[in-house]
Amino acid sequence: MGKAPPEDQLIQLIARAKEGDKRAYGRLFRLCYKDIYDYVLRRVGNVHDAEDLTMNVFTKGYAGVTSFEERGCSVRAWFYRIAHNAVVDHFRVSRESVDIDEIPGFVSEEAAIEDVLSSKAERAWLYREVLKLPPAQTEVLILRFMKDLSVSETAEALDKKEVTVRALQFKGIKNLRERLGRSAGSEHGYDEEQ
Repeated sequence: MGKAPPEDQLIQLIARAKEGDKRAYGRLFRLCYKDIYDYVLRRVGNVHDAEDLTMNVFTKGYAGVTSFEERGCSVRAWFYRIAHNAVVDHFRVSRESVDIDEIPGFVSEEAAIEDVLSSKAERAWLYREVLKLPPAQTEVLILRFMKDLSVSETAEALDKKEVTVRALQFKGIKNLRERLGRSAGSEHGYDEEQ
């Protein structure tokens, strides 16, 4: 995962974009595109849809840049919120199922768990396990640990309270640990419940 651009740089660019500076918005696009695209791709599992949705995110961002208000909202969280809404709308409209085999791996190269889960198959397995969690927990875990958003940025992106994000993160991690414990037990021929 690449290093996110400094928030103060993004705030300066968005301020210039609000004044009509198209080049400033173009720079915002270049700085944020990969993170937003990666997020959308992980949610929809299809490269073509992810490209279309990501472009729609930045088109909506450009159309709404004048209404951006800092009020504690980071620029990254603002883009993630637009992306989250685009993904929700995509599934609401399409109602298509996603083939789990087409979903990319979950763990980024910098994650500590990479030491334990070294192969792409194991990362894909972990990601599939995360996807089996309730949707709200899945969303929080992806934004917090894959996209490295803070609790407040995640709350802003999902239009939830910070306490709700913390609770969903706690429940998601707890549920994931339980799922992983059961999966590891069944791989070795025994069940934890025996």
